[in-house]
Amino acid sequence: MTTTISPRSATRSADAAPPPRIIQGGMGVGVSDWHLARAVSRTGELGVVSGTALDVLMARRLQRGDLDGSTRRALAAFPDQRIAEWILQAYYVEGGVEPGTPFRAVPRHTISSPARLVELTVAANFVEVFLAKEGHDGVVGVNYLRKVEIPIPFALYGAMLAGVDYVLMGAGSPGELPGLIRALAEHQPVTLEVKVSGARPIEGLGVVAFDPSSILPEPGGPLPRPKVLAIVASTDLAAMLARNEDTRPDGFVIEGPSAGGHNAPPRGPRSLDEIGQPIYGVRDEVDLPGVFELGLPVWLAGSYGTPEKYQEARALGAAGIQVGTAFAYCEESGFDQAVKEQVRARLANGGATSRADWRVSPTGFPFRVVELEGTLTDDGVVASRTKVCDIGALRTAYKREDGTVDYRCPAEPVDHYLRKGGREANVEGRVCLCNALLSSAGVPQQRRNGYVEPLIVTSGGDMGPVRELIARVDGGRYAAADVIDYLLGG
Repeated sequence: MTTTISPRSATRSADAAPPPRIIQGGMGVGVSDWHLARAVSRTGELGVVSGTALDVLMARRLQRGDLDGSTRRALAAFPDQRIAEWILQAYYVEGGVEPGTPFRAVPRHTISSPARLVELTVAANFVEVFLAKEGHDGVVGVNYLRKVEIPIPFALYGAMLAGVDYVLMGAGSPGELPGLIRALAEHQPVTLEVKVSGARPIEGLGVVAFDPSSILPEPGGPLPRPKVLAIVASTDLAAMLARNEDTRPDGFVIEGPSAGGHNAPPRGPRSLDEIGQPIYGVRDEVDLPGVFELGLPVWLAGSYGTPEKYQEARALGAAGIQVGTAFAYCEESGFDQAVKEQVRARLANGGATSRADWRVSPTGFPFRVVELEGTLTDDGVVASRTKVCDIGALRTAYKREDGTVDYRCPAEPVDHYLRKGGREANVEGRVCLCNALLSSAGVPQQRRNGYVEPLIVTSGGDMGPVRELIARVDGGRYAAADVIDYLLGG
């Protein structure tokens, strides 16, 4: 049954609320889940869910049995119950799958994703935002990566149906985001141009089309427009976005290279330090006064997760800071509990560090990896694992000789990648981050041969705030509210 809906929105909208002082970073896959975002939003700051691979994450939660009923409760609120019903029939397993049973796969997105995958993606983003907003009147954001580009229109519409207040985007230019939001708020069809290697834009091979009427034939009134925060690492990109009304965001998050996850590569010639990390130079420094002059709110990120750095940011003129790592190890985060306990124990005993790795990510961008047993070799290289690409969030489109579009990823089996025209130099050290990060969120895929996908943990370069928070709370198990209290000097 399709239900004509009125837009779901919180009692206090993003327009009515003052700008948040603290933005909880959008850490994927599944680390910044709805539990964490809701806990932060309840304090009056901006809780953010990660929008990466939510279709896969929701499908695995349902196959785990959805033991607290949260996912099914949110699906019961989805405006088209026909979609909710087939999702439950396809993925819900009462009591959870038997140990050792592989999860049922979710199809990989393509430029022409099948209708049911589009529906699953819309519903998954609705569910995550719905649960993050449930039971309070705070504001909630969602974070997307421009490099995970094909699902963006579907994911964004699902989040907007649930009344998301902010949309944050990094890992590329979010210039299309304001226009997408304006159209989707009116339930209008949209297109998004994605890169197809070897093809010219004029060929039109990289156009993702989405019509909201495929989800809601009778949608009702317009949806509230969430605010857009562009995550950038250069003054040039900020200025380019701000000067055009069509691309102008509502604010900027300026992210430095010590932030967790993917970082922008250095702008100069590639050079490495003594442990193989990229070296950033003068060209990578952001002209903060120049960004402030653009007249939009600014939040600073990347080793700003201390009370002193918060005060420094405010003194510079920033609205506040974005913080990820300190929240990643709190009780409400989506990291597997064993991961949190291992990192907290190592920090309490003096050591756990992260390093920027040039090779690990299929994107070729530097990616920060926490040095944990089983994830790195003795010389700091990410440990080898089975080559696979069955989730495909980071694979890229390319034009085949016959003019059609196919997809490749340097983390897939080498012979497959080379047969698709990939360069052998891109293969060494690459890891399927999709599977590795789902494993760190506690939902690893187990293959029929008994192989369990090993995890990778990512965090920012400064783990000091986590160490301080562990010391402040008896037993070291601190909450998201403790992080806010710490940052604001309580």
